[in-house]
Amino acid sequence: MNMKDTAMTILLSALTTDPATFGLAGLAGQIAWPLFRTRPAILTIQIGTAFSFAAHYALLGQSTGMAVCLIGAAQSLTALAAGNRQWLPAVFLPVVWAVGWITWGGPATFLAVTACTLIMLGRMQRCTLRMRAVMLTAAPFGITHDITVGAVPALIGALLSAALSVRALRRELIARGNLPQPRTA
Repeated sequence: MNMKDTAMTILLSALTTDPATFGLAGLAGQIAWPLFRTRPAILTIQIGTAFSFAAHYALLGQSTGMAVCLIGAAQSLTALAAGNRQWLPAVFLPVVWAVGWITWGGPATFLAVTACTLIMLGRMQRCTLRMRAVMLTAAPFGITHDITVGAVPALIGALLSAALSVRALRRELIARGNLPQPRTA
């Protein structure tokens, strides 16, 4: 093997075994999804985010976090394809609860399963306003989970995503006439 191949192998190995690499990719997705205005765009970004955080948690040795992210990605794919069958994504709820039971590790598991459940309930909403509001209820559980397991990129993403989600929810409420327009100077 020549020097160029060796360098490329070392770089690829570092990129695929360092939790921060996947954590940063998930962070980018977590910051991006609240900025989108349509349900299909939000769900599409969340699929990539879920896969990135699944790898991040796997490399941190957090099996519940990894599993709920993979289930969340599958649920997002199903929600995109479900059309008028709103009930279809709900089949993933008992799966995430079973995974939590099987991988039980105490408070971190409870927090991961609760956050995932609330996010899943949000994805099942056809109305983006309700979707954003329900998903926002998951933020305290996800943030506390990331603090508990030491997932720094995920924590930063959760905090920024929550802040952006509040702003996006407010933007949507104003657009629908449910909040007064902000004053401009």
